Amino acid sequence: MLTFNRSGELLQINATNHEGRILFTTDLHGCYDLLHEHLKAVAFDSTKDILIIGGDLCDRGPDSQYVLDYLNEPWVYSIRGNHEQLLIDAYEEDFCGPSTNCLLGNGGIWIANISDDLMKAIYESFKSLPLAIELLTPSEKIGIIHAQVPRGCWNQFKAMSAQELEWEGYSQAQWARTKYDKINKGVISGIDFVLCGHTPTKSGEIEQLGNQLFCDLGSFFRDKISFVEVYPNFIGQKANGVS
Repeated sequence: MLTFNRSGELLQINATNHEGRILFTTDLHGCYDLLHEHLKAVAFDSTKDILIIGGDLCDRGPDSQYVLDYLNEPWVYSIRGNHEQLLIDAYEEDFCGPSTNCLLGNGGIWIANISDDLMKAIYESFKSLPLAIELLTPSEKIGIIHAQVPRGCWNQFKAMSAQELEWEGYSQAQWARTKYDKINKGVISGIDFVLCGHTPTKSGEIEQLGNQLFCDLGSFFRDKISFVEVYPNFIGQKANGVS
């Protein structure tokens, strides 16, 4: 059984008594055929298993217009990546401004082919997504964030005010790549593991730096997505400094 607590931009999911599996993927970018293949390959059971998505469900791939088919499923929980944020910002500027230009330049041309009603529904769904998920399993506390943890500390991130999120939190959580680019193996404190996407790994495989796992494998240009079993058989390796 899952229990939920939403506080501001954080959704906490308590899965300590959950009987099914918890799986994670990220950066689908409209490549839903890949998702179907993985769900079938692991014999996903929607009556008891859940899927957490690390953002960027749309843009670049062929089927972005079907994003609500997944977000409306009761077994799917997602956070808000930078591509969801781009669509939100573009919608709020009436698709006439810098966010719209950025969206269209990064695979968002699909928005020109959907109805106003569907666009509004997608906007409202994206707007409701949390910035991060904190998942509690019987053995770990796992953070789900799109890019990287602001300030390198989970508890400091959780304590950020709305103003602090505007100043630095959103840009770090949704856009930053410095931890991966600098091969920073430092441990994110206050959390056992962090799962993220956003930055396609150079190897095309899941890579771990410290206690953060980078899981964007390049869906739209490598035809490949990650599919991580978070519970009960998690693949993360304890890093130095993680109890």
